[in-house]
Formats: sequence, C-alpha cells, structure tokens
Amino acid sequence: MGGIQRLCTVLRGLPADLPAALMAVIHLGDGESYLASILQRCGPLNVVSPKGNEPLVEGKLYVAPPNRHLVVKRNCVLTTKGPRENRHRPAVNTLFRSAARAYRSRVIAVVLSGALDDGSAGALAVKARGGTVVVQDPSDAQAPDMPTNVLRQVQTDYSVPAEQIAPLLAKLVWNSPPIEHIEASPEDCETAAVSSQGREVEPFGFTCPDCGGVLATIEEGNSLQFRCHVGHAYSLDSFSEAHSDALERALWIALRRLNEQRGLHETLAHRSDIEPKLKRRHEENAAAAQNDMKLLHEILARL
Repeated sequence: MGGIQRLCTVLRGLPADLPAALMAVIHLGDGESYLASILQRCGPLNVVSPKGNEPLVEGKLYVAPPNRHLVVKRNCVLTTKGPRENRHRPAVNTLFRSAARAYRSRVIAVVLSGALDDGSAGALAVKARGGTVVVQDPSDAQAPDMPTNVLRQVQTDYSVPAEQIAPLLAKLVWNSPPIEHIEASPEDCETAAVSSQGREVEPFGFTCPDCGGVLATIEEGNSLQFRCHVGHAYSLDSFSEAHSDALERALWIALRRLNEQRGLHETLAHRSDIEPKLKRRHEENAAAAQNDMKLLHEILARL
C-alpha cells in the first residue's frame, strides 16, 4: 500500500548521526521477510530486524519481524507474538502505545501510506502523553486511509508530503534537549520481556463451554446461573465442570495439531531435493513441535 516506498523516502533523507532510535512496522505476511535488507539500501542508518529482545540503541532503525509485534520497554526493544490487533501482527498501535508508555513526550509517531486505520489509536496514546504526531499528507499517499483516519481522530501536529518528513524529523530531534537514556544489557531486556507478558490483556467475560457464546450472569436470590445466547445454562458448579471438560478437549485438539505439524516438518526435512538450510529449519520446527507436545502431555496429566 505504498508504505515501504514512503519509508524508504524518509530514510533516504535522515542523517546517519541522528541521535534517536527509530522503529518501524510494515504490515506483511507471516513468511520470511527481506524488508530489513531492502530498507538498508535506502539510507545511511543501520537497519535491523530483531530476532528477540535487545537493548534500544540510537542511530538504528528496528523493523518489526514477520508475525511479531515490536514493543518498547525499559530501554529495550522486544518482539512478542501477542494477539493480533486490527487483524495485524505486527501492528502499528501496539508499537505506538508501548513507546508512549516508555518515553511519553519524547516520542514522535509517524503514520505513512496504508489501508484502514491501524495507527489511529496508537497515535492518540502518543498525543495523550505529550508526544508528537506526524502524518503523511493523504493526497501524497498511495493508500490514504491510515493518515486520513489519524487526521480525523487525533489532533495531529504535522501533515506533510513524504519528501518533507525526514527534514522535519531531524529538526524535531535536534531541537529537543538530549534524552537521559540508560543503556540496557541483554539480560535487562530478557527480564523486561518476561515482566511484560500478559500486561496487555483486558478484563474478560466467561464463554459457553458448549458453543463458545458469551455468557450472561443471572442472579436470583442466592442462586447464580450462567446462560448463553442459544440457551445453554449452567449453575456455578456445573459450569466449573463443563469448563474443565472444554479445556481438556481444547488441549487434545492442540496436541493433535502439534503432532500433525511435527509429521509435516519431518516429511519436508526428508525430501531428497531440499536445501541444507531448509532441511535444518524443518528439523528444528519438528523438534520444537515434539517438545511442545511433551509439555501438553504434562498439562493433561495434571487435569
């Protein structure tokens, strides 16, 4: 949707000694990506696609890897396989929110060409914490939806053509007082990753063990019941038992899928025409599925 080309335009105009760390999210598929190497040819900044969790360093552009959110926490950049947002993983909103929490008014959020409205809620989080929001002029965008939606929903600071974004960013960074940045160690980032797990989960309601529908809570005197849209009803005790049964069924299904995945990767690894690099990857995936199956068996044994 024009995002890669416009990001390349921005990178081409940024100086190599820019005293800021940059992070980018492009909506891509789940397969192997060469985006970092493509963007590396666009400008002087060092472009990396983190494989895990690492310290945040200025003068680098961190590009979200396929099927992983890019998150900022405690002077670290983390990659997580959290829930999809706006049907995307990686998602722009996830990155913007985490950066706003970590660096508040020192964050500059930039929204380029793209479809639909990922980035709007995140830009609002940046703005709410005193950060700056820049959008590509929709008339300059191949797909104007994302910048248009930000302009509609957020009090945007700047709306300029892509060619003007790089000098604007350099000016904003150079005119800001130096940020007090504490360099993190790889061990610090692993700790930050563990502590951030599950923090994005919202309060939940109960769902029907039989059909998956939302359950309404019905209180009559001292009696408590749960009932779903189609009429499945449970007392508190029967709901607990039904929920345990549904959990066991889900785990057996997951076990079956993992067994299929292991068999598939083993089959692919033993093809006569496969390259050594792909063979190792399939063998690693088969071994990972085998290990996950072992963990699921241990969980099932405790139920």
